[in-house]
Amino acid sequence: MDNPNDPENMDLDPPALFFHPPEINTTMDSSFSVELYGLKLKPAAAAHLDVRYDWGSVQIDSVVADTFFQSENDPVQIVIDEQGILDIFIYLLPDTESDENEGGTWPLATIYMHPVSTGESELLFGENTRLRDANNDSVRIKSFGSGFINVE
Repeated sequence: MDNPNDPENMDLDPPALFFHPPEINTTMDSSFSVELYGLKLKPAAAAHLDVRYDWGSVQIDSVVADTFFQSENDPVQIVIDEQGILDIFIYLLPDTESDENEGGTWPLATIYMHPVSTGESELLFGENTRLRDANNDSVRIKSFGSGFINVE
């Protein structure tokens, strides 16, 4: 199948992070969301997701930690939004069963936003993007997908 939203069709070398959907077509009078997705990730307990966006094109409304960091306890998240750089820190809170997730292919977070101007802009993972396991060791990420926003 040639589904462009299928990670297998995105030229990603797992373990990888990507934006889902990879392309968003929207209008000025609407809000939209994009998931920060992990593909075949190893177990992790924390993430620093460094997302680069065109702050003249879109405005961030909110960020919500997603399935990848869910356990019996809600994850802790800290979001810092500074003119085109969105730093998302997510920490899995240990429970009686586990101090890190099981890894796999899951959404890490969802970003809700709305356009502030028409045109095209890009979403990228910045160089500070990191995942850590329960021992605070790095979790390897081989490739990063990009995303595109088209506003009419």
